[in-house]
This record gives sequence, C-alpha cells and structure tokens, in this order.
Amino acid sequence: MDRHTGIRKTLWRWLAIPLARVPKMRDIASESAAVSYDASKIDPALLARVLADPKNEYDVIVRSSADGLPGRADRAGKTIQQGGGRAKHALGIVGGASGSIKGTPLLALTNSKLVDYVFSDDPIRVSFDPIAGAAKATATQATAINATRVWSELGVTGRGIGVAVLDSGIAAHPDLGSRIVAAVDFTTPCAVTPCPAPAVSLVPLGDPGGHGTHVAGLIAGDGTSSGGATTGVAPNANVVDVRVISASGNSNTSTVLRGLSWVLANRSTYNIRVVNMSLGRAPTTSYKLDPLATAVEVLTFAGISVVVSAGNSGPLAGTITSPATDPYVISVGAVDDAGTAAGADDSIATFSSRGRTLFDDLVKPDLAAPGRKLVSLRSAGSTLDTLYPDRRVTATAAADAAYFRLSGTSMAAPVVAGTIALMLERNSTLSPSQIKKRLRSTAVAVPGATAFDQGAGMIDARAAVGSIDASKEYSSSRVSDAFAKDMRKFVQGQPISWKSLTFNGGVDSMNITWENITWLNITWENITWENITWENFTWANITWENITWENITWESSAQLGLGGLSGSGGSGGWAPVD
Repeated sequence: MDRHTGIRKTLWRWLAIPLARVPKMRDIASESAAVSYDASKIDPALLARVLADPKNEYDVIVRSSADGLPGRADRAGKTIQQGGGRAKHALGIVGGASGSIKGTPLLALTNSKLVDYVFSDDPIRVSFDPIAGAAKATATQATAINATRVWSELGVTGRGIGVAVLDSGIAAHPDLGSRIVAAVDFTTPCAVTPCPAPAVSLVPLGDPGGHGTHVAGLIAGDGTSSGGATTGVAPNANVVDVRVISASGNSNTSTVLRGLSWVLANRSTYNIRVVNMSLGRAPTTSYKLDPLATAVEVLTFAGISVVVSAGNSGPLAGTITSPATDPYVISVGAVDDAGTAAGADDSIATFSSRGRTLFDDLVKPDLAAPGRKLVSLRSAGSTLDTLYPDRRVTATAAADAAYFRLSGTSMAAPVVAGTIALMLERNSTLSPSQIKKRLRSTAVAVPGATAFDQGAGMIDARAAVGSIDASKEYSSSRVSDAFAKDMRKFVQGQPISWKSLTFNGGVDSMNITWENITWLNITWENITWENITWENFTWANITWENITWENITWESSAQLGLGGLSGSGGSGGWAPVD
C-alpha cells in the first residue's frame, strides 16, 4: 500500500462534497456532464470541486498558451472576461492572470487554444507554533550556527546584500535602522479599474501582522536595542519588504505571485540576491503543475536564491508545503535545541514538516536550522503582539520590549536566508546552485534524524561561508511544466544530456532530439523529460541578462493590474498549528 494512502484519502475527503449537502445533485451532475472540457489543462483538485458544483464561483489563475507572443498576461485576463468571469491581476511571472469565474464556463475555458492551464488560486498562510514559543529562549540562532565566527574570523556581515522578505510587512525598528531599503504592499484592496501597481516606498510601511518583522530581524537585526545580545545572522544586510500577507496572516497564490513578479523586476535596483518565503499551502498536485513552483524557478535561474519554510504540520510524513515542494528552492525544517546550548541533544522540532513530498516523492526538506523559541524583532501593536503579549522580550529590566519570541519553520528559513547573505558578501559571484551545494555539503547531521526530517542536516554558517567548493547542485528532478515551456526558446538546440545513456536500452538517449520533441503535446510524465539531466544544460553559457527577465513577465510594470478587487483570501492565518 502506498505510504501516503491515508493522507491522500484525507485530501479527497476534503475535496469531495457529501451528497446530502449538495442540492439538486442530479441537475448539477447533468449540467457538468453537458459541458465538454479538457482535463489535462486544469488542476485536478480544482476540477473535482468544479464537477461537484459547477454553479459555484471559483478563484483561478489562467495561464495563457506559450505561443511566444507578447501580452500573454493581458490575453489571459481577457480570456477570463470573455468567459463571463472577472479578471483581477496580471501575473506575468507565470504568463497568466488571476480572476474569478463560475464552474460551467470555467470547464468550457479549458477547451480554448488560448489557455495553457487553469490553476486554483488557493489560500496561503504564514504559521508558527505558539505552544513551542511559550518557554524562555536559550542560545541565539547566530551562535548556534556559528554565524558569530563568520563575523569575527572572516569579517563578513552581509553588507550590501538585499534580502526580499515576502511576508506581512516589516516595521521600523532600531535594529534594522535604515536598512529597510524599499517596501511595497500587495495586500491593500483596490476599487478602481485597472488596478495600478502598488507604489514603492523608501520608508518602512509597518507590519500589522507582526510575523514579517520577526523574520526580518532573524535575517538582519543588528542588536542595537540589546547591546548586541540579540542579533540576526547577517546584521548588515539590507531587507526589502514585500507585503503579501494580511494582518490576520492570510493570503492567496495570486498575491504571492504578484510579489514574486515585483522581486523579479526590481532585483537589480535593490541588489536582491535572496528571497525568504516563510509561508506556504498544502499541495494539491505535483510541483510540476504548481504556479508557485514555476515562479520560484524563474527567480532561481535569474540568480536569486529562494528560501522557503518547510511547514509546521509535522511530525507526519508527506507534510511539506508548497512551494517548499519544488526541488530548486532551499526548503528548511526546524531544529529544537531542547533548551540547551549544546548540540548533542538537538532534534528536529515536532512541528517541523517532513518528506517525502506528497505527490512527487522527493526528499525534503533540504536543510534544517534553529526554529524553536527564537527571539527577534517585535512589531508593537501588531496582531501577534496583541494575541501573545507573553512572548514580548525585554533587553533589560527597565527597557520596553523590543523583541518577541516565536517558533516554527517560519523562523528557521530566515536563519538560512541570512547565512546566504553572508556567503554572497564574501563571494558575490555565487549562483543559487553553488550556494545550495555549499550549504548542504557543510551541514551537520542532527542526532537521530533522517534525511526526510532534516535534509542534509543543520546548517553551519562558518563552514558554508568559508567553503571554496565551486561545484553546483541542481536538482535531479526536472523543472515545472510551465517553466520548461517558457524556457524552450532559450535552451533548444543545446545537447540533451541523459542521466543514463543505457536507460530504456539506450533507445531514447539515441533517438530523442530537440527537433522531434512535440512541445505542444508533451506528456510530461514520460521518459523524455524524467531522464533529461537538466543541470547539464549549459545554463551558465546562456546570457541570462540578455533574456531581459523583466520581459518574461509579458507586460510592463504599469500593467501589473487588470482591475477588480485584490484581496487577502484564505483562512487559518495566525491560528495555532498544534
């Protein structure tokens, strides 16, 4: 029996609608049966919901066909409108647009030659473990991963490196000073058509949730309020506030994609070399059909390391959240220090999500980092600050509380992001694949943990920053469907490298060429793609800057909105994980 049978049964119970709750099921079933649709062009979980209730309205992301023409996001929005739906925002990083549309016309939409795929615009949330965060913290994360040795021995503090924090915002705080170099808010509702792209602020916009400030402090806090006692891992790095999470901790896929599109377009302006995503959602399909996976792969191959929290649904297996499920990101689990500064009694935190990944059976997470009872910056008056006043931490008995204590893989991910900032200050030429290799090859095993709990182990910042290993680590798994289609014109013509020249008797490795791959009718699960070694493509020989990644978004920055109301959908938010 498949090891994930129980999880899959739970998923399908959630997708199914009991007959007693669906009025006039016979009429609904006949209505959906009367509409032809292409099941290969729609998220399977979304399709199941639509077939169960075709009269309902659904939030979707429609990706336009990869025909090489400009304006794909605009065409996707118009396609939604022509189908009777309401277009919301252009999502150029995946060549599509978000919108809402009723089930029956949505099914019909899959037959359009203008539509490449229809995704569900699923809720996303940030989460933490309030139970594990209740006790007093012991050692600081910078000490635990040997970051303090990097500062003293190598003189590296992350200076000049930009880290984009996709979260609930970043509040002005003495420990960040003037190093919040830009802020943009994608959560504010818009009532005009078209909805303009949000303005960029060069001063902090605040953090009504409180989560993003804590994350930013773990990356780049300099300890000003504590005399240097409480610091982030890269205390001189810059942070870029990309607010995609509401004050209640809610968001959706399309809002996060808008934030990632902005990072792509502005990476050079703010020297963004790292993105931290302490957020996620339960996967409903393979990463190969996940728009978040496509977006993070675009950023990765554009030279930005993407760090993602693994999720807080442990200790069950198969609980890694999206986009941590993507093989090209750096997904991070949480280490529990057992209340001591010693490493011998460390373990993987109970709440930390585990692999294998549910739909692709990949080994995840990639790494582990301290994630229990971490002290970082407080956003006074925020949702978290109001809900959990007992987590406030003062630097001295007479001082106001400048710090806050939280637990979760949301806290572990920024520890890794800060370490990458240190690596990049020391060697700015490092690619995401080289960074991942150095982090994993220098990690230290957590006692009693398996690869599905810890990945390569707990990071060692001193070893990673000091490494001179020039090798790269691309995933042996292929890229997502949408990324492969969009990159076709850039990689076509390069030699196709096979994992094994004797695979399938050598037939495929001898006969498959770029010319005889039927791109428009690819069966993505077949041996053609599963056995191509993507890392052996000469990615480095492609002049990525000449691709003009900003144009990959298929619309100008002035066209980032198509109108309608943007919002922070979803549920769950700051609710306890355990």
